[in-house]
Amino acid sequence: MDRRWVCVCIAVILSVLAFASSDAARILGKSKLQNRSRSTTASQVTTSVRQRDARMSKARSAQNCAACSEKLAQTRKGRSTKKRAKVAKELPCHPKDYVDPKLARNYKAALRDMKRAGIKPQVTSVWRSSDSQAQLRRCSLSTRCRRANPGLYRALPAGKSMHEAGFAVDMAGIAAGPRGNKQLTPKGRRIVGIMKKNGFNWRYGLSDPAHFEADPRRYGYRSAQQAITKTQTTCQVKFAKNKIQKKAPARIAVNRVNKRAGTQLINVSTSIKTRRNPVRARA
Repeated sequence: MDRRWVCVCIAVILSVLAFASSDAARILGKSKLQNRSRSTTASQVTTSVRQRDARMSKARSAQNCAACSEKLAQTRKGRSTKKRAKVAKELPCHPKDYVDPKLARNYKAALRDMKRAGIKPQVTSVWRSSDSQAQLRRCSLSTRCRRANPGLYRALPAGKSMHEAGFAVDMAGIAAGPRGNKQLTPKGRRIVGIMKKNGFNWRYGLSDPAHFEADPRRYGYRSAQQAITKTQTTCQVKFAKNKIQKKAPARIAVNRVNKRAGTQLINVSTSIKTRRNPVRARA
């Protein structure tokens, strides 16, 4: 009898322990699933927030530049609404030789140093819009397009290039030779030294010898992304206004010349008439 009771007690204890362990396993499984679901939802939220911020920044840049361009297009009188809309699309936010105002002094100093050294730099690219950067990216990924543009190297995607921030400059003639085995030219060596002296990094070296850039964080920006966003969302109204106003004086000058020519022709014709018909002229 004692042995039977002992066996029964042991069986009961083992069943209780097995039940407790199964409950613990279930609780642990539930907690793991909850943690996984939380992590996945958190990652989804972060990715959605990033995508939303990217969309908002693109929309903001498009709105700001479009508003600026539309305002400038309205100054051109005598054009239809369709032509004004076309002009508004074509007008960029900045000129092609634009650099960030905080970097402009260093860039001008570098150009002065080159001029003093007897170097004529061939600047091929400075500022780019995000749309043009995206086009370059697509071209750099296509072998056919790269063959058509031998000076083009692997371009960064839109929103990542320092050209979009106004903190990068491309110059030709820095290196010579076939791709993958390029060598610095004597002129290029001097240009690299001058650019480094004035705060520009030769970041990619011979893998992209034309490219020089500066770090926006040294000029008051928190990050490169902040500099890109600011430059792409701020429209330079003065640039486009000056572009429009330059054409107006030329037209006025032409009109003045035409008027003068017209008065001279009138004077000549009256003198001829007086010579032919002196009596009528006196009368």
